[in-house]
Amino acid sequence: MSNTPYTIQDGKIWVDPKFCSFIRIGMKTSENNEHWTTEFILDSQKKTIICFGGDGTRNARAANGNINSFVKTLDFTKEQQNKMQMLANYEDIPEDFFFTLHMATNIDELYNNDFVRETLKVFMPFIAKKTKSGWDKISDKNLLNNMHNILIVTHCYGTSVMIEVLNILKQEMRTLGYNQQLIDTALKQILCISNNSQLEMTEDIPTTILQRYSVADGQSDRTYDKKYSNSYPVHLDENSEFSKIKGKKSAFIKLNENEIMMAFDKILMSTDIRGSSKEHNEAFFETDLKKLTKVGREQMKLMRLVVQYWYNNHDEIPDAMDLLKKVAKGTDLELFVATSILNGEMLKKEHNNPLRNSHSLEVSVNRFKNQDIEPEHTGIWKLLEKNNGHN
Repeated sequence: MSNTPYTIQDGKIWVDPKFCSFIRIGMKTSENNEHWTTEFILDSQKKTIICFGGDGTRNARAANGNINSFVKTLDFTKEQQNKMQMLANYEDIPEDFFFTLHMATNIDELYNNDFVRETLKVFMPFIAKKTKSGWDKISDKNLLNNMHNILIVTHCYGTSVMIEVLNILKQEMRTLGYNQQLIDTALKQILCISNNSQLEMTEDIPTTILQRYSVADGQSDRTYDKKYSNSYPVHLDENSEFSKIKGKKSAFIKLNENEIMMAFDKILMSTDIRGSSKEHNEAFFETDLKKLTKVGREQMKLMRLVVQYWYNNHDEIPDAMDLLKKVAKGTDLELFVATSILNGEMLKKEHNNPLRNSHSLEVSVNRFKNQDIEPEHTGIWKLLEKNNGHN
C-alpha cells in the first residue's frame, strides 16, 4: 500500500488498515503516554478481559474508557488490573472517509478482512503455538486452560461484534485441526457478561454467557419500538404491572446449559429527561449504591462475585445456572439467586406478568403497504414460545 488511505483497483476500493478499519482491538498499557497500543502479543497464561462496547465506540480513547467503565463496575482491584491484559474494540473510520468506504462495492470483503485480522491478533496465542512453519494446535489441556483466562464483557451492539469475532475464532480452530467437540468445550470456558444486548435471544453463542437486561431499557418509546422491537428482548415500561414492582423483580431464565438471560425490571432509581433511555446506557455501569434500586444493587454484587470466581478459578467453568448458584452460596445473595431462578422458571412456563411484553399483542402497521400485519410476540416472548411450542 502507498501512503494514501486507499487505492482503486479494478473498480474496487482497497483500504490500508493502518489508516482505516471497521474494527480495531487495542490494549491498555502503561508503557506510553497514550496508555494504549494496537501492537501487542498476548500472554495466554494471564487473565484477559476483552470489552466490546456499543456502536458509539469510534476511537481509542472511547475504547479505553469502556475498559475503565467495565473494570470499575465489576470492581477489579488495582492489583488485579495491573496483572490482567485489558483490551477493547473500536471502529477506526475517519469522518472524511466514512461515506466513501460505505459506498465501496467490496465492502463485505473489507469488513471481513478487518475482523479476521483483529480476531487472530488477539486469540492466536490462546489456541495455537508459533512454529517456524506457522501456527500449530496445542494440547487439549493447554487449550482449555488458556480459555479459562478469557472474560468478555459487552454492551448493546458490542454483542454483535463479539459474535462476529467468535465465528472467526471457531473457523480458525477448525482450520488448526481441533474437532468440534473440543471446540465447543473450549469456547464454553470463556465467560461472557452481556449488558442490554441489541440481539434477539436466538443467537448461537458458544461461550458461557450471562445476558443482563433491564426491562426499563429505554425502548418503550413507541416510534422507536415500532421500528426496532424485534431487536430487543424485553419491553415493559408502559405495562400496567410495571409501575407496581419497579426495581423489585428479577428473573434468571435458562436458555441452554451455557446461557442465562438475567432480566431485571429496573436498575436505576431515576431516569433522565429522555424517559428511561438512561437505563440502556448506564444501568449496568452505575456504582453509586444510592442511585440503584434494590435489585440493581443485588445484581451488581452478584456479578462481582462471578468475576472474582473467574479471576481466581482455574477449573472448568460450570454450567451457567450452576455458576450463579455456586458464587452466591453462603452469601446474602443466595436467596436472591434462588428467587430469581424460580421467577424465571415461572415466566418461561406461564408467561406471567410482570415480565410481559406490553406491545406483543398490538397490531403493527406495515408503513410500506399501509396494511395491518399479523401481530407477533417479540424478543424474549418470541424465544419462549419457540422453546415451549406456544402459538
